[in-house]
Amino acid sequence: MNDDKLQGRKPGFSRRDFNALVAGGLMSQTFPADAQAPDPARNDTSSKASGAGSVQRIDVHHHFLPPEYVAAMGEAYLADPAPNRELPKWKVADSLDAMDRQGVTSAVVSITGPGVLKKDPAETKRLARLCNDYGAKMVVDHPTRFGNFSCLPLPDVDASLEEIRHAFDTLKADGIGMMTNYADLYLGDAKFIPVMDELNRRKAVVYVHPTTCNCNAGLLPDLPHSLIEFPHDSTRTVCSLMFSGTFSRYPDIRWIFSHAGGTLPFLAPRIAVIGSLDRELAKRVPEGVMPTLKKLYYDTASSANPITFGALFKFVTPKNVVLGTDFPFIPEPGMKATLNGISAAGLSEGDVRAIESENAAVLLPRIAAAGARVAR
Repeated sequence: MNDDKLQGRKPGFSRRDFNALVAGGLMSQTFPADAQAPDPARNDTSSKASGAGSVQRIDVHHHFLPPEYVAAMGEAYLADPAPNRELPKWKVADSLDAMDRQGVTSAVVSITGPGVLKKDPAETKRLARLCNDYGAKMVVDHPTRFGNFSCLPLPDVDASLEEIRHAFDTLKADGIGMMTNYADLYLGDAKFIPVMDELNRRKAVVYVHPTTCNCNAGLLPDLPHSLIEFPHDSTRTVCSLMFSGTFSRYPDIRWIFSHAGGTLPFLAPRIAVIGSLDRELAKRVPEGVMPTLKKLYYDTASSANPITFGALFKFVTPKNVVLGTDFPFIPEPGMKATLNGISAAGLSEGDVRAIESENAAVLLPRIAAAGARVAR
């Protein structure tokens, strides 16, 4: 990935502005000015998610920003990238405080786009290890509140295989967090076959977050990548995985895609029709496009609204949807908006429970067992 190209975007409508619109536009509720400040003495045995009662909520789309990672990547580079965008001033206590106020029992932390990819492969490898160790320490410090999706130093396959071993065997990671593409290579690329072999062997949960490919960076220079490119890139990587035969060859990988799959809910029928008419593509998806898409999981980040849910639930059931909030890039009002949007979607109480916790509990049993102690 070309760091200079990404950092050279012209100032414009920033991801911060977009996030504020999402958080404010979906729901108008705000929080009292005297809301409880983060308690540095918080511990897992005494802390309860306020208002949760016996309810368990597992947030699978929750980011963290280790200080050394931010310093290495650069604030402008991480901020979508936009020179006029400020990163959230995040610390662990901020996540815990927001989770407590909004009744989120547990959060699985991951790195946001563009991940850890730098020009120097050694630096990419170093940052991946730094972030994974940081996330693992969060779990050690707060075992009932956090899980960790470890990142990979792709496109370096050998280094990534080493990091998978470290993540699962040493850190006991709950899964792997991947970007939609690495240096313009999408996840179905043949180069990544050894990585998919290993993830399938381990029956891994793989959470996929969007980033931008260089070929589209700067096409609309005044717009942040998250506005259009992120949701499209999620759809591109799903198509890459599907029509490369990766989904079919590796049935034991459990996939979670961010933001309701991006533009996938709208495009799924078109992809299914054209994919079936192309004989070569159809052979790579022997179960069919729609049955394959219905096996994947999709999170609710920026999606818990009647328009997006209306499209999503036309081709999957609530059993394939998991809670995601995108905190802290979507700030705490957005977390509340997501939870309110789920409860206001006209779903049964059982379906709401499935989305908020039960579906994730099947994928992430350690987190579910640990978080249940908080919810009680």
